[in-house]
Amino acid sequence: MKYILILIVLLLGTFSHQAQNVEIKDLKNLNSPGFQILDIAPSTIDRPANPKAFAASIMSLTNNGTAIPKNFALEVNPYWYFKPKNASVFQYLNIKDEAGKSNTFTGIFNKMSISLASVFSDSTSGSLIKNTNYIAFGLKTNLITYRNEKQNQKLKTALANFSERIVNLRPNQKEVDALDIELNSTDNKIRELYKKLKNENDDIAKDSINLEYQNAITNRAIIQKRIDDFENQAPDLLEESIKKDTLIQNYLKELDDLPLLQVDLAFAYSEAFPDNTTKNKRFNRSGLWMNAALNAFSIDKAELNDNLAFILCTRFISDNVLEEGFSDVFKRENAFDLGFKLEYSIKDLSISFEYIKRDYSDRSNLNSERKVGTVQYKISDGLYVTVAYGTNFGIDKNLFTLFGINYGFGKSSLNSQN
Repeated sequence: MKYILILIVLLLGTFSHQAQNVEIKDLKNLNSPGFQILDIAPSTIDRPANPKAFAASIMSLTNNGTAIPKNFALEVNPYWYFKPKNASVFQYLNIKDEAGKSNTFTGIFNKMSISLASVFSDSTSGSLIKNTNYIAFGLKTNLITYRNEKQNQKLKTALANFSERIVNLRPNQKEVDALDIELNSTDNKIRELYKKLKNENDDIAKDSINLEYQNAITNRAIIQKRIDDFENQAPDLLEESIKKDTLIQNYLKELDDLPLLQVDLAFAYSEAFPDNTTKNKRFNRSGLWMNAALNAFSIDKAELNDNLAFILCTRFISDNVLEEGFSDVFKRENAFDLGFKLEYSIKDLSISFEYIKRDYSDRSNLNSERKVGTVQYKISDGLYVTVAYGTNFGIDKNLFTLFGINYGFGKSSLNSQN
């Protein structure tokens, strides 16, 4: 299952006269920076991805065999609310346009996401303190998405083929084209009659022209109504045709191809509320990190639609660490994380393993590591199941087990022309 899963459904317009729009329904995004800074995300090393316009995750975190379904995360992508009118799928997919302009860095705003996470811990585990509620804020953006020339050409060809196929599949297209011609002819007639009406001085002739003029306006309204009726019926019929069309599905798989290199930058800040009260609020942890993903291997992309990715993670952390021998005394310590993740995805299934080493600058006794394996499966569009198992950060090698369900919703369109 791809972190970048893009299902593009064409939103109807008059293809022979207007720009083509595509609807992007991309993405589950379970690993928000808010959860990652608290070390409770299924994966601390997240492959750079396209965040959805709005995503929500409800997860149950298991500690010592006891489920605590109190964890919640929200993530929103501002781009979909403030995007320019001429925003294109070429910019979003980081494809070179026809003029050869590179879109390697367009993800800085296009793929920026803001997240908010909340988790309550009823036991001490890793960096989480017993009976404490944690609130975290996160910001993530894509610095670089690089596609080589072969990938650029492949995606541009897929987009062109996709658009051409959509025109052929579009319901009632012949009827709409004929009505467009009739509408233009009627508009020309209305303009000519209006000129005659203004220049005519004979009252009898003027009444005759005015009657013809009013009839033309009425006829135009009828034609427009028929066009609108076809347009209103078209989206549902077209979407149904897209789902059944083999060629369209093949083009979508091509558009789902991962770029050669992706680099993400993220920041997160969290505060702790002991006993879940605001008066006890304290700083918990903040972090700045970078993930770089190399997607360079496939057994059989054509048949299996698979991918093997290597992701490198570096992270700087400012941590409020509990002092030994004191129950409520904390001291800020700096730490550095360095790790990697291997992920193999095939169709709707993804299997990954990550390893991270955490070193504190002044407290070597706090140094620890995280080893977690994760399996994710896509049940349907916008619905994913995640299972993770391993050991988490902490000097006691805390057992980490997680079962999560993620759903996303929202839709936005992009111009498919340069």
